[in-house]
Amino acid sequence: MKMYVAKIEVWNGRSFQLIDFQQSQTQESLGSVIREYVAAMGLKLIYWYES
Repeated sequence: MKMYVAKIEVWNGRSFQLIDFQQSQTQESLGSVIREYVAAMGLKLIYWYES
């Protein structure tokens, strides 16, 4: 099973955080999953890139 690994930078209202993000292969795109995760956590996505 393929694993996707990305780094995401988010803003929590007080500071920036750099988070390692992992996802196994699914039907959803990595970008969609990252956006859903950030929204669910109440954060603002600054940028992300696959590593």
